[in-house]
Formats: sequence, structure tokens, C-alpha cells
Amino acid sequence: MKKLLALALSLVMVVSLAACGAKEEQQAQAPAADAAEENKEQEQKTETPAEADTPKESSGETKQIAVLIADMTATYAAWLGQSFEKLAAEYPDYQVTVLDNKNDVATQVANLENCVSKGYDYVIIQPIDTEALASSINKTIDAGLPVCTVNGTNAGMEKASCVDCDPVQQGSIPAEIALDKIPQNANVVVLLGPSGNVHSKGRREGFQKVLFDARPDITILDEQIANWFKDEGMNLMEDWLQKYDKIDAVISMNDAMALGCIEAAKAVGRDKDMTYYGVDGLADACLSIQAGELTATCVQNAYAQAEASMDIADRVLKGEIENEVNLVDGELITSDNVAEWIQIHTENGQIK
Repeated sequence: MKKLLALALSLVMVVSLAACGAKEEQQAQAPAADAAEENKEQEQKTETPAEADTPKESSGETKQIAVLIADMTATYAAWLGQSFEKLAAEYPDYQVTVLDNKNDVATQVANLENCVSKGYDYVIIQPIDTEALASSINKTIDAGLPVCTVNGTNAGMEKASCVDCDPVQQGSIPAEIALDKIPQNANVVVLLGPSGNVHSKGRREGFQKVLFDARPDITILDEQIANWFKDEGMNLMEDWLQKYDKIDAVISMNDAMALGCIEAAKAVGRDKDMTYYGVDGLADACLSIQAGELTATCVQNAYAQAEASMDIADRVLKGEIENEVNLVDGELITSDNVAEWIQIHTENGQIK
């Protein structure tokens, strides 16, 4: 009897201990389960801010970029404006508005003011007159609207970004060809861009250093402003052809003015008497080189400048940079490589 009672008591103790062990195991597992659940919740919480911090450029928010082109009737400016319009498709989060300022500084100043008042996010400007616009561009930046100058310096407005070329280099490149091709004791005429224009002055400096300083035998018969326009170049050349019996070369700070001179010389049968040098590498210039008329030019790639400007605007608006200067290199175009550039202009729509 005593043995049976002891056995019963032993069984009760074993069951009690097992129950206690199970309870303690359950209690020990509960914090681990709670911790796992907390970790899962924390992981979910840390994913949410990451999604909230998605960069603005992919958030669907549209920002406004104004592009103030100097004069869309000028061939290079038109190429530049068209390049921005084409590039806009590559930046779906930006609304790009191209404005023609019709070669009027007052219009460009007014458009800068309008961009501030209308809440634009960025301005790209092809300055008509850098010196005249410096104060307005600085005021625009001080008002909180970032600016990038394109096809013009940011001198005097260093807080502005800048996409340009080295105009001295641009003049020097065709001047190297002129140095070899222009005959001894030659007579030449020179056509300039608008007064005060940094590109005209820089290109003229390039021609001076490479050509005129090296060839004191060359006589400059006349040197006049033709404001980048073909018709003004043609009018000047008509007068020069009447005034001078011997003209050996035309030195022009852009292609359009040189092409005007070629047309005037062709009209009187004197086009073969001289060589012609320009800058810009525009479609019409390439076709003229192919036809054996224009001798050489230096390409100023409008599409490359527009592309660099949009890249800077994008990075400024993302907060990656405050401003940047990008100088796009020039490249010589002669009959040796003109086919390549005709293909480029055909692809970008400048040659139909």
C-alpha cells in the first residue's frame, strides 16, 4: 500500500514539473516571437521613408524651364532653339518653354523678370548682349531662380552656370587654314558680329593671333559689322566689290555673313577669285563647302551646347550642384570631312 502511494506521488510531481517546464518554455518563446514581430514591423517602417525619399526627378513633379533664345531668325540661334525643343522629350519631368527674344535686349530683360514672377524653376539664356544683361541675370539669381547662359559667357555673373565654347579657339581653327591658303600680299575684308558680342570679339582675336599677326603682308581693306546676318554680309560685299578690284579672301566671324559674301561675288563672277572662312559649321555652310565655295569653318555644335545646358539644369534642380561651366570644343570642317557633318545635319533635321 505504501509503495502504491509513493508511486502516485511521484507521478504527480513529474506531471507538475512537466507543466511548469512547458509554461516556462512558452513564456521564454513569447518575447522571441514578439521581437520577431517587432523586427518585421520595423523593416516595414524603414521601407516607407526610403520610398518617400524618392528623388524628385522620378516623382512625377513637373518643373518649368524657360529657354530664352536671342533671335530665332539667326541660323545658329534657330539650330540652338530647335535642339532644346528636341531634347525636351528626354526630360519628361521638365516642361521646356523656348522663347524667341527677337534680338532685343529689353525683351530678354522683361522675359527674365516674367520668369521670376511666374515661378519658373530654371532659366537658360542665350544672351544678346552679355554686358547689358549681366545685372538682370544677377538679379534673377538673387531672387532664387538659377540661370545658365548658353552660347555666351557668364563673366560678371559668376553664380550663373555657363555652356559655351572658347571663341578665341573658334577663330584660331579656320585661321590655321587661311594662314596656308591666302596668298602673299593678299587683300582681305573682315566681317564682324554685333558690337559688344563676346563671340565676335573672341573669334576676331583668334584670327588676329593666328593669321594677321603671323602674316603682316596681308592688307585688311575694310572691316565692318554685319550682325551675323547673311543679307547684311551680302550688302557689304556688294559695296566692296565695287570699291576694290582685288579681294583675295573673306574673313568672317560666322558662316552666314561669309555665305552672303559668296552670293554677292557669284553675282558678278568674282567668287572664284577668293577664299572664304567662317565659324559655326551650320548646315548651309557644310553644303557650301561641299559645293567648293566656302573654304573652311569651325563647328560650334548647337545641339551639344543645348545638351550640356539641359544636363546642368537637371543636376542643379536635383540639388547635385549649384552651378557649372562647360566649354564645348570646336572642330575644323573642310572638304576633307564635310560629308560627316552633312550626315549629322541631315540626322538632326537641318538638312532635308
